[in-house]
Formats: sequence, structure tokens, C-alpha cells
Amino acid sequence: MKDYRDKSFWLSSASYQENSPLSEDLEVDVCIIGGGFTGLSSAYYIKQKKPDLSIALLESEVIGYGASGRNGGFSMPLLGWNISYLVWAFGVERAKIAHQYMLASVRRTRELVEKEKIDCDLEYNGLLVLARSERMMRALEGDLRSYEKLGVKDVELLDKNGLKDRLNSACHIGALYEPETCILNPAKLAWGMKSAIEKMGVKVFERTPVNRFEPGKEVVVWTPRAKIKAKYLVLGTNAWTVRLNINKSWYVPMFTYIILTEPLDEKHYESLGWKRREGIEDRRQLVHYLRLSKDNRLLFGGRDAPYYFGNQVEGRDSHQRIFAGLEKDIKEFFPGLRDSKITHRWGGPVAITLFFVPRFDYYQEQSNIVYGMGYCGHGVALSTSAGLIIHDLLFEPESDVKKLLFVENPEAFLPPEPFRWVLVNAVKDSLLLYDYLTKA
Repeated sequence: MKDYRDKSFWLSSASYQENSPLSEDLEVDVCIIGGGFTGLSSAYYIKQKKPDLSIALLESEVIGYGASGRNGGFSMPLLGWNISYLVWAFGVERAKIAHQYMLASVRRTRELVEKEKIDCDLEYNGLLVLARSERMMRALEGDLRSYEKLGVKDVELLDKNGLKDRLNSACHIGALYEPETCILNPAKLAWGMKSAIEKMGVKVFERTPVNRFEPGKEVVVWTPRAKIKAKYLVLGTNAWTVRLNINKSWYVPMFTYIILTEPLDEKHYESLGWKRREGIEDRRQLVHYLRLSKDNRLLFGGRDAPYYFGNQVEGRDSHQRIFAGLEKDIKEFFPGLRDSKITHRWGGPVAITLFFVPRFDYYQEQSNIVYGMGYCGHGVALSTSAGLIIHDLLFEPESDVKKLLFVENPEAFLPPEPFRWVLVNAVKDSLLLYDYLTKA
């Protein structure tokens, strides 16, 4: 039995009582595979809208074991590579509809936390996107124009003096401020969502991996000790979908890595000048992301995103070269933290699609089997609202949900191995090279 607590700081930050595995055959209306935000929100919103339906959720490890318990803890409206990419790739009208949905998803995260009284250290402080070169500042200016095209008026461009009032970085010369982002403890949010759906009558089984499922008018889901028959099936497994051996042709699991400092003392905390405690990314191609925890630890992640041959998702939670690089980056950004100790290091896979947007759709055109995945590392907001999309696909397929660019969007196929490894790493390494050559 795997110990989940060493998979991230978040997963060790509070006590947790896991549920027993499924041990007897069961018949339900809806079976959900995956105990991350997609599966939890599917249970929550389907049960909210269809309270008479019986629902069972199966998690192969424990709730929040995957990306939902290992991410940086940003609920943000970012979709796609950045806002300029979104407008360029999908056009103003489609991008506007999608961005409005993402904004609503961030707000819905806060509403969920408040309604269900979930203790997850939520702070609604906005996001700073940092620039460390004139090239990056021009990119941020372009992002501001893209926001304006979408009718967004509360995003602010900060020059060097404006940034200095928000953050004492030794490297950066400006930033873009976006107010609709919150930071939180994602594992505590997942565990709070589990409690909420159990109060609603949803059955949750942990340590229950799914061996296979059989589509049909009645779906049969096989686990090691028992099977479930269901009228509807929801697949909420994201990067871990490789365990089911499906949907392999259009996404890849890539890894992101994070380090975390000890709680900063007052001197070190004050030296940051991080008065509003915003979430932060930078405008690199392969971004850094950073934030403060409730007890003033500095979380610092990103920099590189390896892909491992054959869609590997197991046994790659540590990467010493990237950890060392992140430690170097902290000292470069914040020289005053040179003597701060790193207490936690972890990583995990995220599902990346070719066009860098998620995908919600029916599995093999089966109208009673729906999946949502491919969040590309920015999934907290959308995945905690995913249940609304999945509900509509299953029960109200004529709703406006299909206007969203990430619902039933065309598949973009990736080649099989070894060509996949070559392609993915060539693209990723070219981005790293671009960041290096431009001193980003």
C-alpha cells in the first residue's frame, strides 16, 4: 500500500481518514473513476442537480493522490498557453466565451469553499505575471491588449516601480496583474469536497483501482475485488488515464516539479515585499510559478517539464537536476533567502494536449460515458467546475455547454512511440532553448 503523505507537502499538511476499498458488487446510476477534482466535482454537481441518482466514486489510491493533491494550489482563469495564444488560436468570440467560463470557475471555487465550509487556506489575492526582460514586457503588453479584446478591464500592467510596490524581485522589471486568482491548499480542498459529497449520499471507495470497464447500455466497471454496474460512467483520471490504456493518442503526461522552503521568519518574509500575497507566474515559455503558504513557506515550481518515454506516470516524482535548478532560481529571484532551507520536494504528472487546452467529450461516442481531462497544468479552477460540464453532457446535451471551445473540441493526434518521445522533447527543448537564449 502506497503512502500518499510523501507525495507533496499538501498531502501531509493535515490528518486524513481514508475510506475502505470496494469489496462487494454494486449497482448505481453513476459510477465515477478518479478521486481528484474532476471526479469530486462530478459527484458534487450531478448529485446537486439530480439528488435521486445513486453515485459511487472509485479512487485507486486516496482522494487527491494525483495532480489534485500535488499542484501549486492556484485556482486561476488561465486557459491555453496564455491569453494572447487563446485569442490567436480560437478567435475573439470563442476565447471570450471560454475566458468568461474560466472566470466563473474561479469564483465558483470560492463559493464552493464558503458554502461547504471547507478549511483549505483559501486567499483571493490575484495573480502577477512577471517579466524580466523588455521582450517579456512587450509580451505582457500584448496580453493586456488581448484581455481588452475580450472585454476584460480590470487587468493592470505594472512597470518596474509598480512591481516594486508588490514584490522585491532582483530579476524582474514589470508585471501584469490579474485580480481573479486564488491560492489554496489543494489536498485540503479535495478532502473537503469528499466530505461534502458523502454528506449528499455519494459512496466513496479508496484503494480501489479499476482494471477495466465494458461500455454498453449498462456499463460494467471491474476492480480487483468487485464490480460495479452503472447507467452512466464518468472518467476523471486526467494524466493517470494511461492506467486505463485509453485516450492515449491525443495527450501526453508531462511532469512538473516543486520545492518548498521552511516557514520564513519575519525578516525573510518582510524582505520579499510580497504585501498582497498574490500567486505568481512568469512570462517564460516554460514558466516558473510561486506562492506563499498559510505559514509563509515559499513554494517554487516549474522551470522544466520532462516527458518520459512510453507515457510513464509511475516512479518519476523526483528529479534532482530540476530541484537544484529551482533552488538556484529562488536565490536569483530573492537573494535574501539564500540561507532559507528547503524542506519539501515533489513532482507529478499533468496531462498536456497538442493545442494546450483541455478536452471534455464522450468516450468512443458512447452517450453514457463522459470524460474531462487535459488541463495542461492549470486545472484547479476548471476541474472543480468540471462536474457542471459533465452533468450537461450526460443529462442536458442540448445545453450551451457545447459552445465552450474545450467541449467536444477536435482531437489532435500525437504519433506513437518512439516518434512521440522525439516530438514532445523536441518541442519542449526548443522552448527551453528559447528561454535560455533570450535570458529568460
